[in-house]
Amino acid sequence: MIPLIQLNMLPYREEQDKQKKAQFTRLMVFSGLIGVGLLVFTYVSLSGLILNQESRNRQLTAGIEQLDIQIKEVETLEAEKRDFLARKAKVEELENKRFEAARMIDSLNTVAPEGIYLTGIKAKDVSTYTLSGKATSDSKIADLMRVIPSTNVFGQPSLDRINKVESVQEFELTVAVSASAPMNGDYANVAPVVMSSEAASVASDVSASIPNTPVAPASSATATSSPAN
Repeated sequence: MIPLIQLNMLPYREEQDKQKKAQFTRLMVFSGLIGVGLLVFTYVSLSGLILNQESRNRQLTAGIEQLDIQIKEVETLEAEKRDFLARKAKVEELENKRFEAARMIDSLNTVAPEGIYLTGIKAKDVSTYTLSGKATSDSKIADLMRVIPSTNVFGQPSLDRINKVESVQEFELTVAVSASAPMNGDYANVAPVVMSSEAASVASDVSASIPNTPVAPASSATATSSPAN
């Protein structure tokens, strides 16, 4: 008996191809799902990081705005402080000027001999002043020039001008602030101090009584009369 060869007549190759295609399809679907999952995870992660960074940025922006407000407040306070200190310094300067102006007048009133009537004090510059007034005689002017240095406020004066008007001698003296005088501030800006004048008796020629007094060029400065002793 001759053995028969078994032949498979079924389309097994097609079946294998179908199985391979199905397996490939499942693999592709699974890979696609994994890819989509990774994309979703990446998107969610990045979105979370972006949201977190945006939140931090908002906090930083709010902090910067708060710091800007505080800086403006500090600048305002600094400006107010500078303004206050400037006003304080100005007030102190004015106080010093008033005090020194009063001191000058008081020192002159203290040493001025009888018969001398000061009509004005005007600042020429920081340390030089012009004294104008009237005297009953030339000797009174000489006495005034001798006693002015004793005030410790002014130095030795020089005679600028003397003019006989009716029955009195009108005169002008230039005097510098003494180097030893404890004076502060800018006295060139002190307003002219005015004092009232009074008529006096006839005066003689001042040059006869004060021949050694240095005479400076005539000054054009004038002063308004006002009260003084």
